[in-house]
Amino acid sequence: MADVVPFTEMQNEGRVNDGRAEPLTLAVWMAGVMNRWRMVVASAAAVLALALLAAVVLPPVSRATVSFAPNPTSSSKLSGAMSSLGGLSGLAGGLGLGSAIEPSESPAFYTQLVQSRELLTRLLMSRFPDPRTSAPNDSARLVDIMKLRSDQPARRVELGVKALRKAMRAESDVKSNVINMTVDDRWPELAALEANRTLALVNSFNIEQRASRARSKRVYLQERLSDARGSLAAAQARYRDFLASNRQWRQSPTLSSDEENLRRGVDLSTDLYLSIEKQFETARMDEFNDAALITVVDSAVTPQRPEWPRYSILVPAAIMGGMILGILVAGVATVYADWTRREPVAARRLRTALRRSRDSRDTTPIARRA
Repeated sequence: MADVVPFTEMQNEGRVNDGRAEPLTLAVWMAGVMNRWRMVVASAAAVLALALLAAVVLPPVSRATVSFAPNPTSSSKLSGAMSSLGGLSGLAGGLGLGSAIEPSESPAFYTQLVQSRELLTRLLMSRFPDPRTSAPNDSARLVDIMKLRSDQPARRVELGVKALRKAMRAESDVKSNVINMTVDDRWPELAALEANRTLALVNSFNIEQRASRARSKRVYLQERLSDARGSLAAAQARYRDFLASNRQWRQSPTLSSDEENLRRGVDLSTDLYLSIEKQFETARMDEFNDAALITVVDSAVTPQRPEWPRYSILVPAAIMGGMILGILVAGVATVYADWTRREPVAARRLRTALRRSRDSRDTTPIARRA
């Protein structure tokens, strides 16, 4: 078996006849990294030790997941039905029936709603079983359970909103119209309770906004219906007075024209009244139907395994990351050694400059004390 040639001998033998050094090839670089294997092992061990220390020092994190789907309103269902008819969707848009789902009913809206300050403030003011105590009946507000470094109530709410925005994430699936939301917390039971409470707050907001919008529409149509009823009554009264005053109107072209105009006014007022009355009855039904709850696909349950730390992932990832870091450091050391071999004068100047800089930093405190 041939003897293994050390890397230093390879460097010494790497000379050509003209006295210049052998170029730094990939094979030479890999050999230098392999000769510095202790540096790679030490780097992997250091990164692993830091990862284990972080797993011990940092608090554990549990993740609870919920899924829900918003229920569309009656107007959105009508828009979807018209859009499925192809060419009739343009006619529906011209009649003011709409051609797409309203932005406030889209999944993207609910992902923004979960991160809104109003909803997160309500969540912070909600009371939960206090996981810091052993008594099952003890409860506290979430803003008090969280470790917020402030004594001012407004500042604590502000810090709590920022912390919840980092701990809560919501993603929407456009195809299935389902929103998936995750909540991270130190205590697994509290994470599940926060996720379910957030669902309740979203549902409450959903009911309030839809009911308010339907109520406003119903009140507006009720006012329009009252005006249309008055206009129809006035048109009918004018037409009735005309017929009572002009019994022989058919024999006069002028009176016939007046009768036709009055009758057309009655017909238009009747059509307008019937149209608004139909919309008013639909709005009254929508005020009840559109206050539907969101559809909960999956409620949050208490997670049995923490999201952090997971040693089955942490240890291999730390070892792999440490080895990559060690290889990079060993590679830089190999390149530096090759450079010092090629440029000994420049290397000595660099070492002298670094030594002087270190000496000056060491002597400065002594001079100041003197």
